[in-house]
Amino acid sequence: MKVAFLIDGGFLRKKWKEAFEQNLTPENTEKFVKAALAFLGITSADYRAYFYDCRPCNKKTCLPVSKKEFSFDGTPQFRDGNALLDGIASLDYFAVREGQIMFSGWTLKERCYNQQPHTDASFMPSLSQKGVDMKIGLDVAWISYEKTFDRIVLVTADSDFVPAIKVARRGGIFVHLLTLNHGVLKSLSKNADVTRSEPLAQIMPDFSAPMRTK
Repeated sequence: MKVAFLIDGGFLRKKWKEAFEQNLTPENTEKFVKAALAFLGITSADYRAYFYDCRPCNKKTCLPVSKKEFSFDGTPQFRDGNALLDGIASLDYFAVREGQIMFSGWTLKERCYNQQPHTDASFMPSLSQKGVDMKIGLDVAWISYEKTFDRIVLVTADSDFVPAIKVARRGGIFVHLLTLNHGVLKSLSKNADVTRSEPLAQIMPDFSAPMRTK
């Protein structure tokens, strides 16, 4: 049995942070894939994992209040985001599919609405992903038409993938959906062959996050 394991990277990073209070690492991404396959009962299969995400923003701009020059490529988030994708790309049986991150200005943080005066720290960058969903959909369609895999495991909560899932099933590909205890529309869950909504801690009961230091 050949399995394509497709991961919505932004989604997994968010759920991992919520579950274990730490950032996702390449090593833990690999552990997650192996644990999820076992959790789904797919124990004797060749797999290839695809991680879909964007490189961090590297734009040079100005801070919203002080107007000082600011570059995203000097931030820890830039360093850590690139290290994650580079590390995942170097794993055996893994590939990284990259979209683009777009910066569209600064947004006032909700907790700062009634605070005056505003400072640079009152704002957060407005960032959006482009191309990630399209790459996932295209890969699902390609798998369906070329029959390169027998099964797809899709890790996401995005209902935009319903058409792609339908194409895969019409092509005879069995689709597992992992939503990681995230609320999803019925149109997404009902169109997969198997939908599992258990949280990460249940999929990976043996995982121990490092103790947080004060």
